[in-house]
Amino acid sequence: MKSTKKVIEKTRTKINENINQGDCVHLKNQEELFQVLGIDNAYEKCWVREWPLNPNGSPVFEISIQQVSTNH
Repeated sequence: MKSTKKVIEKTRTKINENINQGDCVHLKNQEELFQVLGIDNAYEKCWVREWPLNPNGSPVFEISIQQVSTNH
């Protein structure tokens, strides 16, 4: 059985951009800004919400890391 640690390290090397929890990012083909709340490198998923926050709250949703680009 292979170690999970090695699988996660390999997955991280495939991700072109360094995205961290708390970063403000754009989703591909969208102008709006989103905040990264959590990252799962093993499954290449992250959870984001619209930024700035709406007065009634901003829904959180899961998206592929490949669909996220850093705010440059």
